[in-house]
Amino acid sequence: MQHSRQRTELKAFLRTRRAALAPEAVGLQRGGRRLTPGLRREEVAALAEVGLTWYTWLEQGRAINVSAAALARIARALRLDATDEAYLFSLAGLARAEPVRNHVVLPPSVQGVLDLYQAPAFVLDPVFDVLACNALAERLYQFGEFHGRFAANHLWNAFMNPARRRLYEPCFEPGMLNLLGIFRMNQAAHPDDPRFDALIEALAAASPEFVSLWQRHQVTPLTAWIAHFRHPEFGEVRVHSNRFPLRDADGTASGATAFFFVPEDAATAASFACIARRLQHADEVEPEPA
Repeated sequence: MQHSRQRTELKAFLRTRRAALAPEAVGLQRGGRRLTPGLRREEVAALAEVGLTWYTWLEQGRAINVSAAALARIARALRLDATDEAYLFSLAGLARAEPVRNHVVLPPSVQGVLDLYQAPAFVLDPVFDVLACNALAERLYQFGEFHGRFAANHLWNAFMNPARRRLYEPCFEPGMLNLLGIFRMNQAAHPDDPRFDALIEALAAASPEFVSLWQRHQVTPLTAWIAHFRHPEFGEVRVHSNRFPLRDADGTASGATAFFFVPEDAATAASFACIARRLQHADEVEPEPA
């Protein structure tokens, strides 16, 4: 059974995708009196071979029966890619992800892997709270420097922490759309976790920039992303941000995602190596407690 939030998001998602699809892209004439920038509802219904009333109810977020076959035809009619289609099915309750706990507990070995890695690496839970990080990631992001209700949340800091905002400045909008796309996929897969709604409501009240980007309804798979940062100590940093879902010992999804940065250029690699040496030297000269 769908939650009301999922039906609300399904309605907004379908409308956004329909409005973004030009008639010419599906072989239709625009005509002279078209009021909508994209497809009309009746055009989507015809392309998907479903009834107009049924599709209208679906787009209105009504609690109706939806088959996988009909939803697949709608995905094809709207020219959704694989990620968008998976998200659509998840919202409709037909492709629910593996159940996970709201609060993820990482095994100690994960921290050991992060500490051995020679570039920034960290782990986020489904709602993007930071669960673990290595010393280079802590130095880059300063995870422990922000305070308040959402101090540990990676997404909240991206919009509300001035230092983090400056870090992302070189490519803030595309970077945030990428993060929000992953976050939106997580939200659809965890409809029973109230932390998503609490965070979204708080960000919507505090950041018009978040509202503008969130309303684009972008979804993103866990693929590598080229990120560009500007940091007072690291300098200009360009990395391949690789993201991997973590699993429990029995093979089920833990809900956590590991982020491992790989330098994109020699300057970034040199910067990471330099900071790593500084951190190692600081550890070596730290006086023993009395």
